[in-house]
Amino acid sequence: MRIIKSSLLFFLLSCILVLSACTSNEKASKNDETNQQSETKVEKISTDELQKNIDKEDWILVDTRANDAFNGWPMDGVERGGHIEGAVDFSAAWLKADQEKLDEKLLQILKNKEITKDKHVVLYDANGKDTVEVAGFLKENGFKNIYQYDVKEWAANSDLAMESYPNYEMLVPVSWVKDVIEKDNEGKPFKIFEASWGEEAKDYKKGHIPGAVHINTDEVEEGPVWNRLKDKDLEQFALKNGITTDTTVILYGSDSMPAFRVAVILKYMGVKDVRVVNGGYTAWSGAKYDVETKVNSKQAVDSFGAVVPVNPDYIIDLPEAKEILADKNKTSTLVDIRSWDEFIGKTSGYDYIDAKGRPAGAIWGHAGSDNSNLEDFRNVDNTMRNGLEITEMWKQDGIDVDNKLAFYCGTGWRAAEVLFYADVIGLKNVTLYDGGWNEWSMDSSNPTETGKPN
Repeated sequence: MRIIKSSLLFFLLSCILVLSACTSNEKASKNDETNQQSETKVEKISTDELQKNIDKEDWILVDTRANDAFNGWPMDGVERGGHIEGAVDFSAAWLKADQEKLDEKLLQILKNKEITKDKHVVLYDANGKDTVEVAGFLKENGFKNIYQYDVKEWAANSDLAMESYPNYEMLVPVSWVKDVIEKDNEGKPFKIFEASWGEEAKDYKKGHIPGAVHINTDEVEEGPVWNRLKDKDLEQFALKNGITTDTTVILYGSDSMPAFRVAVILKYMGVKDVRVVNGGYTAWSGAKYDVETKVNSKQAVDSFGAVVPVNPDYIIDLPEAKEILADKNKTSTLVDIRSWDEFIGKTSGYDYIDAKGRPAGAIWGHAGSDNSNLEDFRNVDNTMRNGLEITEMWKQDGIDVDNKLAFYCGTGWRAAEVLFYADVIGLKNVTLYDGGWNEWSMDSSNPTETGKPN
């Protein structure tokens, strides 16, 4: 009996000690959180003060919200979508991006956007959290004059200018996709597709957006040139996947590039409402939304609803590319969306393309480090880069954005993504040269260049 009582007493004492430790840890955690918020607390600025200082050279306005809000989506209770005119973007989401040498890249981004320590930096958001996170990063790196602003105040006054990309709705936030699923797109037909190369769809089987069906890019293009399929075959692809001209098509992938490739082909075919998820599957999983692993079957339809292609100028072929290069009036430009080493002929970029160089007269429009990357057009979380920065980059390269711009790469994937971005930001006369360097280089009579352009 004494042994039982002693054991019971020991058990009770142990429980008390454990509970005390847990309570202490919780208090310590809360204290740490409070201290952190105190350390990163910044002075709030009023709308009047912001208006007085917004045009000064030593002041800079920074949008710290999600990239989608900057582009034009009304989020977090903000009455108007888009960003305050003149603001640059530095999203709090970038601080959590899965990137090597992230801090080094973020500091370079600050420099590129001219967010410097000698300026008064006004950070704005709509939730009170994003600004605190970005302010913490800035303070860690020596910034002192930091202010906080609530963009809801600005958006509530219709006399104050805000900017959105003309076609921002083409690039969608994952929260919008979630609403479409939950509300069944308010009765309108919709389809969600994960696009990637290959029948096995390994990433798709690991986890995908609920209801999503896999599209293998071989369903829309074929070798050896890897151009889109013939129009009648594209129509059969649409019928097999249950796509009509009136279907809202939502595309994404673990890597977004195949999704943009399919999206551009669907727009060429005549689908009226084509969307791509900004940030791809990473954005969905990062939001901790539900995923599923079951393989969803394709549901066919009987009619596409139009004769393919409805928008034939959205994709061009070799003859049209030659016409652009022969344009003596210089009202159209063939824009190379490949790495610099591919452009100057140091490498072809592909193990199945032997020729190196570029079509004579093409202008480099940037891309990324190799044939699988587009760092020049993406933020560190793989969302679309600031549209003004894209067009300024092109202007510096001698590209007139008012010209007809035909984008090409090796086989069409990178250029398709950039074409989609150009469409989002409102460039009027843009197209994809589908065959790209792969097709151009197959005929030795097509003029080519290597080395740095004159």
